[in-house]
Amino acid sequence: MSDTEHPLYWLNEGTLPVDVPGDWEDHTINVLRVPGHGHAATSLVVTREKLPLGWTVAGYVHDQMRRLAAELKEFQVTATVPILYPDQRSEAICARWRAPEGPMDQVICCVSAGGQRLVIFTATHPAPMPDPLRRRLLQIIAGFRPIAAAVPAAETAQG
Repeated sequence: MSDTEHPLYWLNEGTLPVDVPGDWEDHTINVLRVPGHGHAATSLVVTREKLPLGWTVAGYVHDQMRRLAAELKEFQVTATVPILYPDQRSEAICARWRAPEGPMDQVICCVSAGGQRLVIFTATHPAPMPDPLRRRLLQIIAGFRPIAAAVPAAETAQG
């Protein structure tokens, strides 16, 4: 039987021979982390969500910032940085909050990946985040290019 008869679910490490129903949603999480040798270190987390019906990306981001302010100790937005993608404009939100390990700086950006699919990038580093690192993380986030929206999420997941 060919792969077209039994679709593969793609991961960075390989594939799973599973026929994922077309109405399933991809909510995989990728965590890229610099080794911290027992202490907090830089990480870039990529998550996927479904934009609630009737919501805009900006409305979703506003709601998420409100939630973070309510849930994270001493959460504050320190800056916003425009991010221009080929087909859309977004904003990276720079924030600081207090974790048990100490103050953390974050860069958060939410991007439409076609239809109701969202990709959220969250870069975290113990405060203060060095400017060269912040610029590099923003460059990485701005380099995101979504796979064609016509391809079902189950066939394009790269978790």
